[in-house]
Amino acid sequence: MRINATLIALLHWSARGLAVMVFLFWGAFFLEHLSWFFKPLAQWPPAQVWLLQLAHLAMLIGLLVLLRWELVGSALTIVAALVFFVSVAGSRFPLFFAVTSLPAVLALLARALDRGAHVAAAVQGPS
Repeated sequence: MRINATLIALLHWSARGLAVMVFLFWGAFFLEHLSWFFKPLAQWPPAQVWLLQLAHLAMLIGLLVLLRWELVGSALTIVAALVFFVSVAGSRFPLFFAVTSLPAVLALLARALDRGAHVAAAVQGPS
């Protein structure tokens, strides 16, 4: 079976475009939640809030890294989204995790298909 190069390119660019859109969406929530850290409080937020903000930040960094290094960015996005949304999304976990992980899944699929196409071409030899 021959993998269409256009399909692979479409998957790569779809992953990147979705990563930017998801980054902007969750980035707005991240900035909104940072306000808690800058309000004059009698005490700092609890450690759990700090850790969840770090997981949220890691998820955002993963989406940005995915634009250049698909494997590393995808892994970071998926792991951070899992940690973050398991803790905060409740019954919406499947939806939030799926939407956030979609760019990573598309990038990994494109990478796997591209690699498979190169292996198939090497096995078939020169045309």
